[in-house]
Amino acid sequence: MLEIHSASDLPKLKNMTRMGWDMDPFVVVSFGKKVFRTRVIRHSLNPTWDEKLLFHVRRYETTFNVQLTVLDWDKLSSNDHVGDASFSVSELLANAPQKDEETGLYPHDVDGLHAMQDFQLSLTTAKEMAWEAKHKPVLSVRAKYQPYDALRQRFWRQYLKQYDPDDANALSHVELTSMLDSLGSTLSRDTVNSFFTRFGKSPREDFLTIDEAIQCLETELCRPRSEKKLIDPEDNAFDSSAPVTPAAIAGNGFEHQLTLNLDKLDFAGPPLVIPGLNIVSDSDLVHKPAPPLPHATEPMQQPITDVAHFPTSHSVPNLPGSGALTRQGSDSSSDQEDSSGSNGSPAPKTTDDLFERVINIKACPLCHRPRLNSKAEVDIVTHVAICASQDWSTVDRIMVSNFVTASQAQRKWYTKVITKVSSGNYKLGANSANIIVQNRLTGQLEEEKMQVYVRLGIRLLYKGWKSRMEGARARRLLKSMSIKQGNKYDSTESAKEIPTFIAFHNLNVDEIAEPLRSFKTFNQFFYRKLKPGARLTECPDDPCRLVSGADCRLMVFETVNEATRLWIKGREFTVARLLGERYRSEWDHYAGGALCIFRLAPQDYHRFHSPVDGTIGPMSYIAGEYYTVNPQAIRTALDVYGENVRKVVPIDSPQFGRVMAVCIGAMMVGSIMTTVHNGDEVKRGQELGYFAFGGSTIVVLFEKGVVEWDEDLLINSRACLETLVRVGMGIGRRRHTSLSDSRHAI
Repeated sequence: MLEIHSASDLPKLKNMTRMGWDMDPFVVVSFGKKVFRTRVIRHSLNPTWDEKLLFHVRRYETTFNVQLTVLDWDKLSSNDHVGDASFSVSELLANAPQKDEETGLYPHDVDGLHAMQDFQLSLTTAKEMAWEAKHKPVLSVRAKYQPYDALRQRFWRQYLKQYDPDDANALSHVELTSMLDSLGSTLSRDTVNSFFTRFGKSPREDFLTIDEAIQCLETELCRPRSEKKLIDPEDNAFDSSAPVTPAAIAGNGFEHQLTLNLDKLDFAGPPLVIPGLNIVSDSDLVHKPAPPLPHATEPMQQPITDVAHFPTSHSVPNLPGSGALTRQGSDSSSDQEDSSGSNGSPAPKTTDDLFERVINIKACPLCHRPRLNSKAEVDIVTHVAICASQDWSTVDRIMVSNFVTASQAQRKWYTKVITKVSSGNYKLGANSANIIVQNRLTGQLEEEKMQVYVRLGIRLLYKGWKSRMEGARARRLLKSMSIKQGNKYDSTESAKEIPTFIAFHNLNVDEIAEPLRSFKTFNQFFYRKLKPGARLTECPDDPCRLVSGADCRLMVFETVNEATRLWIKGREFTVARLLGERYRSEWDHYAGGALCIFRLAPQDYHRFHSPVDGTIGPMSYIAGEYYTVNPQAIRTALDVYGENVRKVVPIDSPQFGRVMAVCIGAMMVGSIMTTVHNGDEVKRGQELGYFAFGGSTIVVLFEKGVVEWDEDLLINSRACLETLVRVGMGIGRRRHTSLSDSRHAI
C-alpha cells in the first residue's frame, strides 16, 4: 500500500512553450512490471498529490525496489527528468506484523492495522545538474506491506463480532452456523462440529472463542484441494452460492455502512433440487414462484438467489491496471466468463462445486464485483477483506497505469510517432522491433538499446515479409554481410570503435579482466573475459540448482510444444531439425522435455558457460544460414534456430541427464568458438566458449520431467517477456524424480 504525498523544493526548469521558468510535476512509480503515474500538478514547486496505490508483491519480487521518478510535464516537448528516488520493499516486509507460530494468528491490535511508514526521499540525478547547487528536492511517500492472512483475519474478526450479540467474544454452534450460512457456505455438519472437537469442546453445549473460530476458518480456507471433503448432498440440496447477508456487514467495524432496503429484497430462495423433479430456472421464478416443497426442517435459512444491489456510502472501484482489489493469485480465465448461462440459468456445475467451500458468494457486497463464486475461497475472502479495510475503503484519487516503462515517460511526442512507424507497437510481449525486457536484479523494465537503423532494418526485413527473407538471394546477402563484418572487426582499425560502443551501451568497464588498451581489434574486446568473481555461481555446493549459462535475455518453457505455441513460430521448427542428423538417436529423448533460450544481444558479455555439472559429449558443427536471432525474426514463419549455423554441445549431467546446448550463430556473427573438448569435466558456471561479433543464442534442451523452472521466469515467458539474467544466476532446479535411462550414469 503506497501513498505519494508531496514533494518540496523542486527546481525551476525552462519550459519550451513559454519564455519563462515553470514546473508541472508528476511522479512515475515502477515496481517490477507495474508502472503507474500520478496526475500533473500545474505550476508548483512544492506539489501535493495525495494519491494512493495498491499492488501485489509476489514471492520473487521481495528484493525489488520501488522506483519513483519525478518529471516535469510539457505538452509539446519531452517531459523533463527532475530526479529519481527509491526504497526497498524488504524494509517494509521487515516491519510487517508477525503472526504467532503456534496459532497462526496476528495480535488483535495490529492485524491489518499497523501504521504506514514515512519516507523522505532525496531526489538524485544520474548526471550532475546546474540546479543541484541551489535546490535539494525531497519526495514524501508513505508505504506499508500488508500480509494477506492479516487482512483476512481482521475481516473474520469484524465479521464474527456481528454474530456475537452479547459481546462475550465467543460463538455457539448456532451462531457460527448462521455466519457460515450468510456466506453461502457448503461446509457439512461434521466439518462445523470438528471446529469444536478440535479444541476438546462439545458442539451442542460449548462455545468457541473468536480466536479459535478464526483458526478453524483459516485452516479450512487454506486446506489443499486434495484434503477437501466432498459435499454431502443431504446437507446441501440446493446451490447455496449467495450474496453476503447485508445485515451482517453493517457494524462499527467497517467504514462502509450499508443501507438496507428489506422491502426490495427477495427472500424466496431457489427451488429445492429433489431427485425426480424438474429443475425450475431462475428466469421462471421471476414470473411463477415455486411453492415450497416438503423437506426436512433442519436448514432454517434459505439463501438469497438474486444479487441485490446494496447502496453504500462510498463505492470502492477496482484499481485500473493494478488488479490489487481482486485476487491473491494470478488471473484465471473465469474472470472473463459469466457465472450464468446465456439464458439466465445457473452455470453448469464444475468440479470445484463438488467440494466443500467456506465462502461462496456471487458478488462482493462492497464494490459489487460479480462472479466471485468462480474464484478460490481464499481469493474471495482476500478480495472482500481489502474492500472492507478501513484505511483503504475510500480513495479520493487513484493512480492509474499509463506507461509501459518508466523511460517512456520522457519521450518526445514526435519520438513516439517515429517509434510507432519504424519499430511497431510499444508494449509488453509485442511482436515488434521495440524489445522490452525485465531486469531480474532490479525488477525494472528496460528497453534493449540498438541503433535506429538496426530497428528499422529488422522491422522491414522480418515483419510481414514472409517470403522475402527466404529466397536464395537474401541468404547469400546475409552470409556475405556477416563474413565481411567479421573481417572488418578483426582488423586493427576496428579498435577505434570500442570507446563509442562502450558509451552507447553504457557498459561497466570495471569488471573487464584486461585493460582496454590491450585490445587490438574490436572482436578481441567483444569476446572479452571478466575478472574472477565478476560472475558468481548461485548455490555453489548444490549441483541440482540449474544456473544461467550467459549474460542474456532468457526465455524458459516447460515443453517444446509450449515454446512453439508462444514464442518460436518457425513453420518447420522441430528438435530433429535443431539437433541435426548426427544426433538422430537422441531426438525422442527430448519429446515433451523442457527448453530454455539464452539470447545474447551485442552489448552482452559474449562468453557462454555450462548451466550444469557434467561431462562434455561429442560435439558437432552444422553449417547454415545467418538470420538474426532478434525476437521479431524468431516469431515469424522462418525456422531461424533450425536453419542458422550452429554447434551442438552435449553435456552428460548426473543430475539432469544429457543436456543439449545448441550454440546458434546469427547475422554478423563471424564464428562460434568452444574452449572445451570431448570428455572434459565441467562445473556449473565454467566457460564453454565464446561468440564473435553480433547477436547470438544458445538453446538448451532437457529430457522430459527433469527441470522445474523458477516461477518468475515462467510467468514472464508465458507473457512473451524476456528476463535479463547474468551468468551463474539460478534459473531452475532438478525435479525430484530419478533418471531412468542408465546411459546417463557417469
